[in-house]
Amino acid sequence: MKKVIFFFIVTIFGIFIYYFINDSYRYSLEAKAFYELKEYKKAYKLANKAYKKDKYNKMAFTIVTQSQIAMIWEKFIKESKEYFMQIDLISNKKTITKADKIRIKMMLEIIIGEYKNLPNSKLLDEELRQKAQIQYKKARKLYDGIFKKRTE
Repeated sequence: MKKVIFFFIVTIFGIFIYYFINDSYRYSLEAKAFYELKEYKKAYKLANKAYKKDKYNKMAFTIVTQSQIAMIWEKFIKESKEYFMQIDLISNKKTITKADKIRIKMMLEIIIGEYKNLPNSKLLDEELRQKAQIQYKKARKLYDGIFKKRTE
C-alpha cells in the first residue's frame, strides 16, 4: 500500500514539474486562468503562444478556440449595446423621420441576424450567453412591437 501511495505522489509531482518546465503547458495553464477570469483576449494570446510551441497541446487548442468564440460573443454584446444607444438617441428626438425609422429597423435586424449567427459552444460561459440573449430578446421585442404590426 505504501508503494502505491509513493508511486502516486511521485507521478503527481512529476506531472506538476513537467507542466511548469514545459513552456507550452505553462502558457496554456496561464491561459486557462485568464479564460476563467473572463479575460478572453489575454487567454487567446497565451493559448496561441502555447499552441505554437506544441501543436499537440490540446488544452491550448481548446482555449484558443473557446477564446475566439467568447470574443465574438463579447463583440456582439458590445455592438448591440451601441446600437441601442443610437436607437435611444433617435427615439428621443422630437420628430422621427422616415430615414430614422429605416435606420432603427436596420440596426434591430442586424442585432437579430448576428445573434442567430453566433457560434455555439458547450463550453461557452453562461453569463456571456445570457447577456447576448437579453440583447437579442430586447431587439426582437422592439422590432416586433414597432415593425410587425405595420406589415400585417
